[in-house]
Amino acid sequence: MVRHGRVKGGWGVLAAALMVVIGAAAPGGAHFHVYWPQVEGCYGKVYETVTWRYFWGHPYEMIVDDAPAPRFFMVTPQGTREPLTPRVATLRDGDSGKDRRAYSVEYKPGAPGDYYLCLEAPAVFIPEDKTFYEDFVKAPWHVVAEKGWDKEVKLPVEIVPLTRPYGWPAGSVFRGKALVKGKALTGATVEIEKFNGFYVPKELVPKNRWGEENGPLLTRTVKTDRLGYFVCTLDSPGWWVIAVSAPGGKKQQEGKTYPVEMRGYLWVYMEPSPPALPPPAQ
Repeated sequence: MVRHGRVKGGWGVLAAALMVVIGAAAPGGAHFHVYWPQVEGCYGKVYETVTWRYFWGHPYEMIVDDAPAPRFFMVTPQGTREPLTPRVATLRDGDSGKDRRAYSVEYKPGAPGDYYLCLEAPAVFIPEDKTFYEDFVKAPWHVVAEKGWDKEVKLPVEIVPLTRPYGWPAGSVFRGKALVKGKALTGATVEIEKFNGFYVPKELVPKNRWGEENGPLLTRTVKTDRLGYFVCTLDSPGWWVIAVSAPGGKKQQEGKTYPVEMRGYLWVYMEPSPPALPPPAQ
């Protein structure tokens, strides 16, 4: 996905309205569904309630657009899906200074293991791309026991981690496998972008030698091999989004036929590097 203004993820008439407003007003940058826990990292305890915040916008710069109502569910270590009800919230967009519609969602795990908080978004037409986009997202939540982080959650397009998606220091190599309808997704584009968690103004965004936004550095790209595998390096602490794209057929828009692009996301958390230990006293 080229880094430019776009809107995806919405429901019905609201989604169409958001396309017009955000598509015309948003600054350059890749749009993703962003959600993160309101505690540091991705570790929890049994029966401890955790809250995630969700917005639609640019992860790196934390540019926030109005988000349509999401559909969330939690996949438990046993593989069951538990539907969740998000609550409307507001989140200040640092670029415009306006309050945007966002959401929050809560969950209380009832057993040890690795959980996945998932979101499914319907296909939304982006006029500037002449394409429909349909997104499927998952993020890990580790509760005491290392059980189930490498499982499929049966999303139509999905990244299955082969490297555990938590408990690694920044700079570690991440390996995953991309699937579409349970089969290897070969030769597909995988995009990687850091979520900073705070507004990054234009003057602080990395630039190329002409003083322009260094888009390839912000949204990095690799390809899957013939078996669907890919490798990337996540070089700083915090949350990273990894998204793979697959063709999803065609849909009608105002009497014309356009392609559908499906994206499967995986959010991965990288730890700060542990401090160096002093040598023992002689």
